[in-house]
Amino acid sequence: MSRKFFLFRRSDPVGPVKRVSENGIDVSIIAIPADQIAFIAAGKGEVNITFNGAGVYEDSELFVGDSIEKTNISISCEEGSEVKLIEKIIIFSTRQGGKNIMKFDAVDNTATFDDVVVDSVSNIKAKIKSQPTERVTQKISSGDVGSRFKNIIGEINFGTRENRPFIDYNHQSMFPVDDTDIVAVAAAEVKNAGTGGAAYDISGGTGSVTIQTEATAASTGLGQIALQFASNSFLDVPDITIKNEYTMYLVIGDAGAGSSGDGFGVLFGDDAGETTGFCKFGSPDEFTMRHDGLEGVPFRVKTLDRTSGTEPYKFPDRSSNTGIGERQFCYVFVIRRDKDFNLYLYNNEGELVAFVPALTAASKTKVVTEKTLDKEKSKVKDIPKVTTGTSDRTDGNLLIQQLGSAGSNVTDSFSGTLGRFGIIRRDIGDASCSQLAQDLFELYKPST
Repeated sequence: MSRKFFLFRRSDPVGPVKRVSENGIDVSIIAIPADQIAFIAAGKGEVNITFNGAGVYEDSELFVGDSIEKTNISISCEEGSEVKLIEKIIIFSTRQGGKNIMKFDAVDNTATFDDVVVDSVSNIKAKIKSQPTERVTQKISSGDVGSRFKNIIGEINFGTRENRPFIDYNHQSMFPVDDTDIVAVAAAEVKNAGTGGAAYDISGGTGSVTIQTEATAASTGLGQIALQFASNSFLDVPDITIKNEYTMYLVIGDAGAGSSGDGFGVLFGDDAGETTGFCKFGSPDEFTMRHDGLEGVPFRVKTLDRTSGTEPYKFPDRSSNTGIGERQFCYVFVIRRDKDFNLYLYNNEGELVAFVPALTAASKTKVVTEKTLDKEKSKVKDIPKVTTGTSDRTDGNLLIQQLGSAGSNVTDSFSGTLGRFGIIRRDIGDASCSQLAQDLFELYKPST
């Protein structure tokens, strides 16, 4: 008898093959034999299928109390049809003859069964775990007794020694916590909690940047101690130079006063204004960056469209509501550059919201997306010789000498609350970036 398969398509693929997803949103397309079903469960408007023998690893050496969760995939369905959908899956999987593929496609919005809802990428989540989970806490394992917490910095578990950040300015490394102005008070500082050490501590700047108490931070959109940047202000950062691949993460608080319609402004850069990112004042819903040694126009990518496998994301929230749960106050972004100089932007839900194809000094072609009324199409076009003045380049070193601005122009500088800023000197991969974004949001989101 021929085998039957589940085929899930969450989105079109972006970048290389992904085989692991801790949170269910990283793997674009996956097929699993139907005879590997372990059990099927349901919640309101959702059916979850757990599989045997569908993980990445065959053997694992785990600590006491740790396990690797079985691969499981959730699909949305019409409320009230959960039992009927489970019955259809069982019948399809066990009957002889007929079609061999059960398809769930959120790109074409089609499914084998009418009860399934697949009109959005959020309707399919495929969790293929690789990291051990502590069975009691249901969190990623922090290791054995001897190494426990060594990979935890500022309450975030980075998972491995290799993924620990080189730079990490967080709520536990800001002193003193009493609304002190770092620029005005010599003793005030932000210590680097990353592996780069005290050489990258921050203790001065321009304008006014205060270390908010937790109570003050709560009024400006975050649930932890944070830095409040006044207009036309920035902090001086000891030169941070990162070559090739990297992962950057940042947490921003926005209570909705002032910046909601204009974006967040320039958050980091170098003294010459060559490195600049990740936003531009007056341009919400946009990811923009340029690196050291380059003079061309920084790339600018809108996050409002579902393009190149990304999900639409509107930021900052324009809502006038002020209650917790009524609008977004805490914003988390993870920026990833891979070894080929492609750039990726993830939001607080761990979703990929922007993708920038590589354009480097060695490039001879450029990927151009052309839109029609009903679809988009990417084309590869020949380009002139790439120079330092070529627009949209993604290469160059990441050189950071300022937090809150770039160069001498402070008109477009960041004016808001910064809860955390960090850099990892490697590409930690799609799944880890997605998980990091969600972990940061859980830690910094306001609760009252």
